[in-house]
Amino acid sequence: MVNTVQRVVVLALLLAIAPANAKTALEFLREAKKPQFRDGHTLPNLTRWGWTMPFDVRVELAENWGYALEFGEANPSAVAQLNDPNSIPSKICALASSNPGRYRIFLSIYRPFFDRKFLEGLPEETWCYDSEGRRVWSPEAPDEVFERAAEISVLLLKKISALAPISIILNGGEYALSTYGWAGKAWASDQRVLKAKGDMSWFDYISKRKASQELIIKNAIKREISGALYIYYHTEAAHRNRYPQWWHWSYDYKQIRKVSDLPSSSIYYLHFNSGFTGDNDMLTQALNCVAQQIECSDLLSYNWVNAGWERKELGEKAFADLALYMGYLKCYYTAGMIGGVAGYFAYPKGGFDGDVGDKPPHWLQQMMVLSYVHALFSHLEDFLRDGVLLPGPNRHRWSKDLPAYEFPTGEPNLRVLVRKHNRRNEWLITAWAADGNRRKVQIIVPEIGRVELIARPCGSVYRATLKDKRVYLTQVDESVVYPVGNH
Repeated sequence: MVNTVQRVVVLALLLAIAPANAKTALEFLREAKKPQFRDGHTLPNLTRWGWTMPFDVRVELAENWGYALEFGEANPSAVAQLNDPNSIPSKICALASSNPGRYRIFLSIYRPFFDRKFLEGLPEETWCYDSEGRRVWSPEAPDEVFERAAEISVLLLKKISALAPISIILNGGEYALSTYGWAGKAWASDQRVLKAKGDMSWFDYISKRKASQELIIKNAIKREISGALYIYYHTEAAHRNRYPQWWHWSYDYKQIRKVSDLPSSSIYYLHFNSGFTGDNDMLTQALNCVAQQIECSDLLSYNWVNAGWERKELGEKAFADLALYMGYLKCYYTAGMIGGVAGYFAYPKGGFDGDVGDKPPHWLQQMMVLSYVHALFSHLEDFLRDGVLLPGPNRHRWSKDLPAYEFPTGEPNLRVLVRKHNRRNEWLITAWAADGNRRKVQIIVPEIGRVELIARPCGSVYRATLKDKRVYLTQVDESVVYPVGNH
């Protein structure tokens, strides 16, 4: 566990003062130490998923924390409010229009697939039926279904973009065609599906059909809303080869990668994983995704992240230690992450507005930690955009046909990732003590040999430079740019 000193240092980073009384999220954000971004960096803005924030909080996050300006879901109700200049959707567009360089709108698309009226109007060929007569989506659903859904979403987006440019579009997915584990038996009894599948494996067939259907929606949106980053939930196969039936619940990354502008994994604390340590830890999942992405020459990613939310069955254990979350994110950025979606999946007591307590709530601190790490890597963007993650000498723990993309330390909870600059004799090295115990670690890096680092719970990011056959190490996350202290 992270010791008391480490917790105090991270909390000091999150807050400039210790509040004595209940405050709002806006007050906590304004009092906190602001992340320092590099002027002129080109990392995409951060976004979030969940219930919308109060208007003033959205503005504060956009002005000082690296987030795009939150519109919310581009649904018919929100778009109808654009006619009212006093509505929040209208104010969001007006603000973005007044200074589009500072206030970049992000939104989630409207997904008609959750509208009963839309579903009732679909042709019979949309469905297969299971043994009990319940309908499930057919892999052979007509293209017109997705063209119709895209048309509805695009019309709403165009009304927003007519007032202000849209920077990032999130598609939350989780509709229409599912994975084999959900509906395979129904598909296997449908002769039309079996004929279309032919000799392909179920995994290949379903992956291709899902990609084909989602591309109809993506391409329609991209044609009309040019310049926006389109992120689909999700393109991952984080559990690839972890157990024999993993493919029942995933698509093939080589196919699904096409439906998102950047690779997009979703890995949430203690959600189908063992947290930061254990035999199913989050970083191993993340690097399983990264290995698949690099194999397809996709070197950068934009990921859905979370450090826990209220779950009764887990109690206080549901929430990650924020120092360790910071270290995990530093590793993920070193692996090529250039931005992300901060998710939160339980409505907190009292909501997101008004007083939220006498200390910043965990959902807010998660967003702040992500912002601090995003700001740190805005100063290291050159390593991300003009560098490569080194594979290390071993194979991935599960996907043994792919590299591990980390360097062995002799201890399972000491994790080290190395990124090499393409044009300079410089390396970015991140050392993370995933179990919370700060200590020294040695690794051997090609070209520069053995290096000794300090692995911290919050992660330690070093720049290594080779000059005149000597290696010079500088810890970049202890500078004035990102004063994390020595925990």
